[in-house]
Amino acid sequence: MVFEFATKRDINGNRYYLGIDTDLHVFSKERGHWYSRDEIIEISKTDYRRLIENCENSRMFEIDYFSRRVQ
Repeated sequence: MVFEFATKRDINGNRYYLGIDTDLHVFSKERGHWYSRDEIIEISKTDYRRLIENCENSRMFEIDYFSRRVQ
């Protein structure tokens, strides 16, 4: 299952992205190759950092981007 998160926009309009694929046991901070761009869950910057820390503690691997799956 793939979860996609984005932080709320900061003063400059920037957002931080996080995608987690629990099946492949990987996570990515890049947005470009995600499955869905419409259903991104908005989280706080604190939750963003906490999720990354939890992924690392769960021994998930960080990858540059998710490659698209052929359906």
